[in-house]
Amino acid sequence: MQFRTEIAPLPGLTGAITHSTPVWTIGSCFADNIGDRMLAQGFDVEVNPLGTLYNPLSILNSVVRLVDEKNYTPAEFFEHERKYRNYDFHSLFARSTPDDSARFINERLDALRQALPSLDTVILTFGSARCFRLKATGQPVANCHKQHPDLFELTDLSVDTCVEAISETISLLRRVAPGLRRVILTVSPIRHKAYGLHTDRLSKSTLLLACDKVIATDPDATLYFPSYEIMMDDLRDYRFYAADMVHPSEVAVDYIYDIFSRTFYNEATMRQAAANLKTLKRSLHRPSGN
Repeated sequence: MQFRTEIAPLPGLTGAITHSTPVWTIGSCFADNIGDRMLAQGFDVEVNPLGTLYNPLSILNSVVRLVDEKNYTPAEFFEHERKYRNYDFHSLFARSTPDDSARFINERLDALRQALPSLDTVILTFGSARCFRLKATGQPVANCHKQHPDLFELTDLSVDTCVEAISETISLLRRVAPGLRRVILTVSPIRHKAYGLHTDRLSKSTLLLACDKVIATDPDATLYFPSYEIMMDDLRDYRFYAADMVHPSEVAVDYIYDIFSRTFYNEATMRQAAANLKTLKRSLHRPSGN
């Protein structure tokens, strides 16, 4: 008897990604999980270059600023805890002056714009269909920067809103990246327990429905990778969660990435990836006493 619902690699995609394939991962912190593993194995990957983004509307807003070549001005930053921040970006982009913050982000965006023409594959990872908006302006907020919750209004994006945001994101990227061959959509398995488990499941369901509708319009160049399903249906045991019972453990992420690898890499690419990872680990090793 088989006591697990094992999810197999997706068929027909072996060899779609090699070490010469320029890839971007964009979205929630699960995009970091996948991207960091690709980076460690020597792939040509930009890992969450626009910062951590959870909902489709925030991802769209960041891509719009990237594609429209609209740079940020110092006036668009606010001070919080001695750093100047922007609601579109993670606190890792914050600097000690508004000029420094604007300069840092604009330089990052300019570098990404230079890389867009060669972009081949994008992995969009959605974490939530819930969106914070700044009450004063209605602006969607990618990061609240731990400010007082009274500044924000939490809204649930509809399936149609998510479909429109995801579709427009893909359209914009294709406009400036003519070599973009494939967009991989996935829903993060990370649970947003603070919303309540029922509310989080509704949010994930909205994202799943939206991804399905987007793919139905362009099945040849857009596909779904089942990160969420692997965690919920294959690894459905709390031993595969980290201590917070919210994030997948390292073992779980490795398992999901293994299915990703066997879906998109051929044998030669997997051998090279393993060799690159071994070389990286050797370079990081420091003998005791040195």
